[in-house]
Amino acid sequence: MKKSRALPCSKGCLVAESLFYAVLLGGALGVLYDVFRFPRLIFRDRFFLDFLFWVISAICVFCYYLIFTGGSIRMLNLVFVLVGFLLYIYTLGYVTKMIEVKLSSLIRKQFKKIKNALKSFKKVLQSRLKVYYNMSIRKLKGNNRGTEKQLSEGSTGDIDGIQSEKEE
Repeated sequence: MKKSRALPCSKGCLVAESLFYAVLLGGALGVLYDVFRFPRLIFRDRFFLDFLFWVISAICVFCYYLIFTGGSIRMLNLVFVLVGFLLYIYTLGYVTKMIEVKLSSLIRKQFKKIKNALKSFKKVLQSRLKVYYNMSIRKLKGNNRGTEKQLSEGSTGDIDGIQSEKEE
């Protein structure tokens, strides 16, 4: 029978360990917030990404409580998760936010250039389409006028204005 080499630990050691992991979980949630912040800055869609962040955060905190406290909710652990989150946001999160804001503004400018180029291309295509449409309308109106004249004069011919073989 092997004896474990772990040091004997009192209940205080388990609490300290769970609080340490609460701070790490808070930091990980801060990183997750940064990951969701970047698309929010680019697309300016806040509701969906915020909702997704809070759902993932709730699942992570729920799993943390199941693992470290047996499912019982302790306010101290939640406070330490919040402390870890705020530590990340006000230290590394501040630096990453500046980088993300600059990158997102560059990306939004590129999107605007692409959007403007597509608008001008759309206008070119629409103008060509209008030309082809007008040409086809003129052709149809011209053919209709010719057939109306022929039918009113009593001539027999094809719809295109070509005389039939019987009259020749």
